[in-house]
Amino acid sequence: MVPKKHAEEHFLNTHAPVTCSLCSETMEREILPIHKGENCPQRIVTCEFCEFPLPVIDLAEHQEVCGNRTELCHLCNRYVRLRERYNHESRCNGIPEDHVGSSRNVRPVEREQGARRRQPPEYSRKRLLFTVAIAGIAVLLGSLFFQKTMETGPVV
Repeated sequence: MVPKKHAEEHFLNTHAPVTCSLCSETMEREILPIHKGENCPQRIVTCEFCEFPLPVIDLAEHQEVCGNRTELCHLCNRYVRLRERYNHESRCNGIPEDHVGSSRNVRPVEREQGARRRQPPEYSRKRLLFTVAIAGIAVLLGSLFFQKTMETGPVV
């Protein structure tokens, strides 16, 4: 129960339709946080293979390509797809399988030392926000410059 004098304020704070800033879908205000955190197709998630941040709507297509990349197993000297890496590591016996061909030639140095795994890039939230802020400032400055140019006439 909401007192009549607070009914409009309650409606605006709880039930009024709002638009998601990511996907432009309209919903009740109280649903918005759940939508942005769990349901919005434009919310940012990270790829399980490379930890690259991207919208969830693009994740499946990205992981289809990204998961097919290969890395050299330092135990058996075989190239393994990233999507199969965890299963491979759990059953890899460490015996080099030199007779199995791969899509790439393994250099002798790699066979002797084992392959060094590339570490996935670390994308911290601060770094991502900094990048977005810099891009926003650049767009703002560019639009201001363009606007000034249009007001004063074309620059010759």
